[in-house]
Amino acid sequence: MQQRPETPVIPSPMPQLSPELPPQYPPKKSKLWLWITLAIVGVLAIVGIIITIIIVSNNSTSSADTTTSRQRATKPDKNNDNEEDEDNQQGSTTKATKCLTSADFRRSGYTHVKDGYFVLENGKFNFRSILFKPDSTQYQRGTSNVEMAKLGMLYKFNTDKQFSIELVPNETGEDSKLALERADKIKHDLVSNGIPERKITVSEPIVATHDTSDDTADRRVTIYFVAPQKCSEK
Repeated sequence: MQQRPETPVIPSPMPQLSPELPPQYPPKKSKLWLWITLAIVGVLAIVGIIITIIIVSNNSTSSADTTTSRQRATKPDKNNDNEEDEDNQQGSTTKATKCLTSADFRRSGYTHVKDGYFVLENGKFNFRSILFKPDSTQYQRGTSNVEMAKLGMLYKFNTDKQFSIELVPNETGEDSKLALERADKIKHDLVSNGIPERKITVSEPIVATHDTSDDTADRRVTIYFVAPQKCSEK
């Protein structure tokens, strides 16, 4: 009996296995970015609310301040009125203290002066006459230089007082130039002792009237204090 040739056995192809994939594939997107976004939005919202509250509060305060200011502007301030009255009273007192007094003269070396000494007539006080040597601009008395120094001291202690000095020279009617030079001599010495030049005026000479027994009438310069008449002590 003839044998059949053996039929080769062809193995069947192995089924191809798909690669193993990790669970939950495709991977889920991370939610971290979502939480970050929500946090940022929340913070911005809170900041916006706070800013809104502050703005509203400031507007309310500003309106209240404006209303209060208007009320104060329309309402008379009694305190200010009282202060103005006090200022006026103090101003009156200050004006009164700007007058020269007898006490001011005493403090400046005129110790013989008594109260009621500073008496004005038409706003002038006849203080003193300074004598000169004949045909000269030299003082007849050495004490005249001391007089200039005391007047400088009087001004120094009373710079806030209302007064000025007027120099009135006497002359015979023939030599007014010499009379003015004598007045200028006194003015120069007063300025040297601290009295401002603007505080001193030299008037035109007055013709002296005298008899033959008085030869000094045309050799003198009279010093006047000029002040408000209200400063007179009588």
